[in-house]
Amino acid sequence: MRSESSGGKVFRTTIGWRKNVTVSQKHFAVSAQGLANKPWRRMVRIDTVGADTSAVIKAMNQLAFDALVYAEGDSWFDKFTPIPSEGTNLLEEIRTPFVAGVVDVAHIGDEVRDMVRSWQASRTREMFRLFSFKAILLSAGGNDLKNVFADLFANKGLARAGQRSRVSEEDFERLATPASFTEFFEDVITNIQRFVDMRDEAQDPVTRKAPIFVHGYDYLQPRPAGASIFSGTRIGRGPWLYPALEAAGLSDPQMRSVADAIVDELNRQLRAAFLDVADVHVIDQRGLLTPAEPRTTTSSNDWMDEIHPTEGGFAKLARNRWDVELSKALGWVPNAGDVEPALPPSNGSTAFGGGLPPVA
Repeated sequence: MRSESSGGKVFRTTIGWRKNVTVSQKHFAVSAQGLANKPWRRMVRIDTVGADTSAVIKAMNQLAFDALVYAEGDSWFDKFTPIPSEGTNLLEEIRTPFVAGVVDVAHIGDEVRDMVRSWQASRTREMFRLFSFKAILLSAGGNDLKNVFADLFANKGLARAGQRSRVSEEDFERLATPASFTEFFEDVITNIQRFVDMRDEAQDPVTRKAPIFVHGYDYLQPRPAGASIFSGTRIGRGPWLYPALEAAGLSDPQMRSVADAIVDELNRQLRAAFLDVADVHVIDQRGLLTPAEPRTTTSSNDWMDEIHPTEGGFAKLARNRWDVELSKALGWVPNAGDVEPALPPSNGSTAFGGGLPPVA
């Protein structure tokens, strides 16, 4: 732990857990030869509003799918990000050499706990009973952590302004190291495990053995850039992190440091929890995307808004982390020369610089 000065006051930056966030993993992308050998296609999205299994049956009757994929998650999968743009979500950008149908049950704003309880869990169990999915994609945990940390920093902003806050001084101190809030990350991991349990309990034998692919997002710069639900308009939500971090007195580098620390710890815990779990693959995307410029309000570098990549950003993630692994799960056996090393991370974590200012 080291101490630094900010505005005549001392705040702390803890770095003792840094060694835990480095993950060594080889990634591959489809080579030019691989692209030439087979046609690589976007998955056919099957929307199931209200858990309508008849939509899946109808699509299966109309198209001869080579494989079915199940996708549960948040706005990184949900096609309405933003309406009516296409390509601003990960499912639109993933390519396989198969005619693959993806049953999309993702919802903007969903927390992982929403996905494993009540009607959403019942819907997934029914899907897993009726259909044979060869792979399952899960985008989860980002909203859970975004919401809880935004609330904590908003309360710190209240304290700085001399207003009453329901958060303790001890918790304000812990904000200097977001990873110290282990209970938040453990809650996410516990609920992801519940989703894995639903796969393991699937009545369909193919689905019961289907690999689950879960990811841990990428480094982002908190900034005043909200999403447009209707493309080209200001109708939408967000920014999600920036207002609370700004109210708490953080500079732009400190905001980036906080966001990176959260992404790092989520990825670390995902690896720790599922490294030895059968047929669960953790996709580590950290460092692939170029973060947005601080304080920008529109699309910047690889980011459409504060927390969603651009079409090109999602395509970069798909080409370099998802296409090969998912295609192998669906049955693709690459020939020699069909794959090549994927793009390596180009942006490192800033989680250990800057520190946080004290409560005034």
